[in-house]
Amino acid sequence: MKISTASPLSRRWFLRGSAGVVLGLPLLEAMSGRKANAQQAAPRRIVFEFKPNGDETGRRFVSEGETDFVFDEFLEPLEPYRDELLILNKLDKRFFALPAAERADNHQQGGMALAPWPAGEGDFPVGGEERTIGYVLGPSADYEIGERMLAKVPGLPYRHLVYRVGGRENNIWNLSSHAGPVGQKNPVLPETDPYAAYSRLFQADGLDNAAQEELRQRLLVKQSMLDLVNEENKALAAALSGEDRRRVEQYTDALRDIERTLMPAEMNASCSPAGIASLGDRVSVYDDDNHQAIGAAFQQVIAMALACDLTRSVNFNWHGNTSNRVYRNLGLEEGHHDISHKSDDEAFVQVRRIHRHLWGLSTGLYEALKAVPEGEGTLWDNTLVVHWNELGQGDSHSINDILTVFAGGMSGYFQRGRYLNLRNEVGFSEMLVSCLHYMGFEDVDLFGDPRLADGGPVAGITA
Repeated sequence: MKISTASPLSRRWFLRGSAGVVLGLPLLEAMSGRKANAQQAAPRRIVFEFKPNGDETGRRFVSEGETDFVFDEFLEPLEPYRDELLILNKLDKRFFALPAAERADNHQQGGMALAPWPAGEGDFPVGGEERTIGYVLGPSADYEIGERMLAKVPGLPYRHLVYRVGGRENNIWNLSSHAGPVGQKNPVLPETDPYAAYSRLFQADGLDNAAQEELRQRLLVKQSMLDLVNEENKALAAALSGEDRRRVEQYTDALRDIERTLMPAEMNASCSPAGIASLGDRVSVYDDDNHQAIGAAFQQVIAMALACDLTRSVNFNWHGNTSNRVYRNLGLEEGHHDISHKSDDEAFVQVRRIHRHLWGLSTGLYEALKAVPEGEGTLWDNTLVVHWNELGQGDSHSINDILTVFAGGMSGYFQRGRYLNLRNEVGFSEMLVSCLHYMGFEDVDLFGDPRLADGGPVAGITA
């Protein structure tokens, strides 16, 4: 196959191989006909990243100066990135502005807070009360941004991606993405298996179940999907500049890292069909002990999906709200949610230990984004990662004192390296309006029910 770059390559150039495999490519100089510029050519992206069960609000920071803030124990993993963060402390979700019949319990409603709407009728029990409640009546910010992006860029393959680490059940305690429209309950089910999520990066039009199964089985026998596009990749490389070849090599290296994460540690030596069938859940995506590996795989998948412009909006959850994962790797024997209900010193020590661990894992996404070259910079430069939680203080189940951390290059849109104490005077939905503005939708002045926000974005945070 002969490939020419005399004319600019399409931004949606794909390498096509056998088994229906289609591999998208990162932004290259050859796609713009000139030297790519990260700030001018690269699109903005957003990733909403969720951690459950609240934290210990009094132990977030040792000192709270706007630029000389000092992280306390469980936020210390963020210290190397402090100049790339905007910290919004003590946002208020304001759900008590809704009448009781339109409000779930704090875990439930807080976990649906990307969709700041009243809850509809349903058959899920409300914690501590003898009534039931349903999902929220409107779309979440990740869906809304994706929907608007599809209207703006019709060729985007995916409106948004929704991933969760662990948890087989999908219910009001596990779902944070909602499709709406306003007035309708319409939760979006997340992908919980990074094997399946990875195969979606390679889907061609009409890729059937048999082809997807062939790709999955290649992983099971430790064969790279990249081999299926090897010939076209060689032909493309011969036509690219040295800098573009470097970008493609770094990109394919990152894909191989994903595959190594997903491949079983041990394999039947014969690689027979019987051996493949006996693998069952491979590395068991629902085993608590595998949460770190599964999360890392999802982070790599997210980075590649954004690099290939498969989507510009992602909703990623380390578990559902009320997560009761047992962190045996931290020496714990009790579930996270159970621990979070306690108010004694030892419970707080364990809560801080869990959150320090999760924040440390979160930085893996930072490094995954930084590892993907784009234009003169990296994918990180034009991505906003929004860290959030369903609660403020875990043991009291507060829906104020919410910590939100913006991380990334953010296309230079927000003022980074800053800490702001918003003193519960700003609504969580106003933060979501800021996210919509960042993504280019500055016509949005209110997102969600007007009882939950004053309207407008968070003041004083843009560059």
